[in-house]
Amino acid sequence: MRTTLLPLLACPDCGGELRFASLSEHPRPEVWLESGTLACAGCRRQFPIESGIPRLYPKHSLASGVRRTQTSFAYEWLRYPGSMPEDKPIFLEETQIPASGFEGKLPLDAGCGMGRYSRVSRSLGATVVSFDLSESITRLIPAASEDPGLHLVQGDLLHPPFKPGVFDVIYSQGVLHHTSSTEDAFLRVAPLAKKGALVSVWVYGTPGSWRSFSSNPLRTGREWLKKVLPLVWLVVWIRQILSDSVRVVTTRLPVPLLYALCYPLTALGAIPLLKYLTFSVHPHFQVRLIENFDWLAPPYQFKHTKEELREWYRHAGLDVLKQLPHGVVPKVGVLGRKR
Repeated sequence: MRTTLLPLLACPDCGGELRFASLSEHPRPEVWLESGTLACAGCRRQFPIESGIPRLYPKHSLASGVRRTQTSFAYEWLRYPGSMPEDKPIFLEETQIPASGFEGKLPLDAGCGMGRYSRVSRSLGATVVSFDLSESITRLIPAASEDPGLHLVQGDLLHPPFKPGVFDVIYSQGVLHHTSSTEDAFLRVAPLAKKGALVSVWVYGTPGSWRSFSSNPLRTGREWLKKVLPLVWLVVWIRQILSDSVRVVTTRLPVPLLYALCYPLTALGAIPLLKYLTFSVHPHFQVRLIENFDWLAPPYQFKHTKEELREWYRHAGLDVLKQLPHGVVPKVGVLGRKR
């Protein structure tokens, strides 16, 4: 942690100002603070700085589902191969923000995992605050300790430990649906954006009603699906029902056992046609393995329609600018601007 992060932080319980209570060394802006303690000026609660990361969890103990989420995501992201060549184009496509939109900005990576997209936005000239629930964020420590433009914070998206109206950009790519309430998480994160800031979120989609599904924007190259859209709608519904049924079992398995069981499923991902029975067709085996595990392990996996997400934007005082096109299975993504 560096002292330049402190003005952005707030107590996750009462929203009070945080101050240094103890430090391992003199607090100069350029110094990486490996350990210490932060204290809330309001409720007097103290928070540790461990391995350079302020651990700003709320006072109450995490619910069992949140702890399982924390464990499973740490398990997968600590095993992920690292940054991939496709990270930058995927990030720009899914945030719907041009590369120039990050230069000189202060974005919040809300649910950064091991930091794939934090690294991308930092490479585009942003000063990035990476925020995550799990220990996967520790993979960013070597980079953050050397780079004053990369800050790390650990905590809960439903109790974000930041002051309101401090970020120029907020993005959350496929994360909020893994909380106990996607809507609540969104409505807690959105106020952290400044007036005029961009907020980009995508969450898992559900086929929903025919009226909703038939009006979903399709990615370039998938327009042919319009000819068989009723069949696609039916297939996506069947896939969701089967997936949800399987997850009744998989979310209750011990994390290491489930990870091991994902190996044969991942092997199918290299076989033509059969690969579509899995949850990943990525060419890299380790990435496929983790993406299959990612689908089957988290206890929370909510799915939404674009109409729901757009309503949350409206309620949070955000004007919708763009809607993310997708392929067969809906990926509900919206870019908005804070009024």
